[in-house]
Amino acid sequence: MYYKLKDDFRLRGWELLPTGVVRRLSGNVDFLPPDIYRALQKACSSIPADSALFSAEEKKMLAELCEAGILEKSEVPAPLSDAQKYRAYPNRFLYSVHWAITGNCNCRCRHCYMSAPTRTEALVRAQAQEAPTLRQPTRTEALVRAQAQEAPLLRPPSGKVNEPTLSDCLDVVRQMEAAGVRTVSLTGGEALLRRDFFAIVDALIDADILIVTVMSNGLLVNEKTLDEFERRGLRPEFNMSFDGVGCHDWLRGVPGAEQAVLRAFSLCRERGFPTGAEYCLHKGNLSALRESVKLLGELGCQTLKVNRLNVEGEALGIADYAITRDEEFQTYLDYIPQFYEDGAPLLLMLSGFFCNDGTDGFEIPFVKNEEDEDCGDYCLCGHARNYMYITAEGAMVPCIPMGSAEGGRQTRTDALMPGQAPDAPLLPRRHFPNIRETSFADALRDSYYMSFIDTRLRDYFAHNPGCAVCEYRNRCAGGCRGRVAGNKDDLLARDEDACAFFRQGWYDKVTKLMKKILLDVR
Repeated sequence: MYYKLKDDFRLRGWELLPTGVVRRLSGNVDFLPPDIYRALQKACSSIPADSALFSAEEKKMLAELCEAGILEKSEVPAPLSDAQKYRAYPNRFLYSVHWAITGNCNCRCRHCYMSAPTRTEALVRAQAQEAPTLRQPTRTEALVRAQAQEAPLLRPPSGKVNEPTLSDCLDVVRQMEAAGVRTVSLTGGEALLRRDFFAIVDALIDADILIVTVMSNGLLVNEKTLDEFERRGLRPEFNMSFDGVGCHDWLRGVPGAEQAVLRAFSLCRERGFPTGAEYCLHKGNLSALRESVKLLGELGCQTLKVNRLNVEGEALGIADYAITRDEEFQTYLDYIPQFYEDGAPLLLMLSGFFCNDGTDGFEIPFVKNEEDEDCGDYCLCGHARNYMYITAEGAMVPCIPMGSAEGGRQTRTDALMPGQAPDAPLLPRRHFPNIRETSFADALRDSYYMSFIDTRLRDYFAHNPGCAVCEYRNRCAGGCRGRVAGNKDDLLARDEDACAFFRQGWYDKVTKLMKKILLDVR
């Protein structure tokens, strides 16, 4: 008998993490202890299982790998296939990428941070420059022209269409594959608008990169789209924006958008595709939150993230609809009991304020560590250490909120670098790298991106002496860099939302509330 690495597994390694076992077209990555990895590699060398070349300890390790479903026994020698053979990537490990494959969109969202015009707008603008014709405008053209007259609530987007070519996209796929990226989420703009969308999907499949999520407004999530994914054996989550019963059309700027996205949720439920949702909280939909969560639960939506309106990009035109931090937090505190009264119909994340764990547990995302932990060597942002966002322009940044603020669109020369003391001389900002100029692997070796995501909590405390002596220093750990990026040039500034959550008593309020609720539930 011989050992055989099961067909779906491959041996992979990255800088500082050389002992990886990955499963084809999945998010599974296991990093084994070096001694177990050496035994695994020896077992894959067509040595008989009962050979004296295996020590008793190694045989025990290999038996455990068989139990784990990584190895199996074979009656004949089973050398590794070319795809299974060990491959060392020349960069640090990055698990997943959020990738904007277009800046184009078929909605006219009043809060769009990308300021991307729609194809219809581009068409209408072009037609407006042509000589007058006698034909009547189409219904869509008339709608867009009417919307354009609703300024300032629907002022024309200030950006431009940002659509990488198919060749550009295929090059990005090659670069991600060469760096060992395991999974990807496709976003935009509206990713499904691309006519070559499934050519990109096929390239990702060929590169052994699993598509886990398609972020969409839902207008193009239809039978044909789901058929194409099913034909390829894929069932990604469709994460769709839903901004409140009776409120969605207003924020999305397109009549019928609410009906269309609800139809998309229903269709995904019928076809067995998982769904998630995002809810942008503003003055116009505060009262719709409860009804909206119940409806999404009924439609099979599994997760919902709620965040307040961020006043940037197109949202500058609707700033009067923005709510304050205190209004947001109070809304959450008032709603949580109602959520449990309704049976906790989905996994709900209320910004950093609250996240339920079924009906009998909860987490507070604002809480990063235990207060008595020794956290100085922890990464400032654990999420950014495993996930990257690539903008439609090609900027490689730590997260989606940094896409507009830190994607290299503006030249700034007065910002502090990660780890720089507050009184240090101001230096020119080094921008996050762009994949059209810096290879993906190089960005994960030596770049401003790598320097930033490897920033440690001790660097943050050195930069923020007030936080270093705060009673909540480890629990808060500076908050979220994405929230900071939208408002300040200094990426190591404190997150005012997280600071207020702890220092103004919201932490105590929500923990006290949840103690009572969970006692009632149990």
